[in-house]
Amino acid sequence: MKSSGSVWFVYGVAVVVTFLIGLLAFSVFVLSKVFGSSEPDPAPAPPAVTQAVPTPSASPAPKTTVAKVFEIRPVVADDRQFVLVVATPAGCTRSLRATTYAEGPGAVAVRVTQQAYRTGCTWQRKPVLATATRALGTRTLIINGTLWTPTPTGGYQQALANSARTDGT
Repeated sequence: MKSSGSVWFVYGVAVVVTFLIGLLAFSVFVLSKVFGSSEPDPAPAPPAVTQAVPTPSASPAPKTTVAKVFEIRPVVADDRQFVLVVATPAGCTRSLRATTYAEGPGAVAVRVTQQAYRTGCTWQRKPVLATATRALGTRTLIINGTLWTPTPTGGYQQALANSARTDGT
């Protein structure tokens, strides 16, 4: 005959395992809401069509590229907006845009892209506006995969940009 102590032990183990499974499921749900994309996955690009005989007046198809960000400035009039100063080839790109694609309580993720349709151009710095759904506050910005942290003066600086390197370079 089993003692009542071992039955309670098995019951307690079952309760703890059920609690841990629920906690894990809730954590996955919260993380998917914080870092999951709010936009549907883009459709795969159609295959490129090659022409048998190229025409002399054909212009190359524009290529979407990621823009390099040099500086981030908050907009004083609207605490949800910020201006990204990016490098772009002068007269060789179009559709420079900043898209906020994920937001959470501690970070805002933004992708800055442009369509380049010509090469060999001089580079210029150009501003592009991005808007979050809530006030930025002290949230970190993730711009094209690079972390930018708020400064005490209200601006943003690239994370680890001023850290000392240990490899001698």
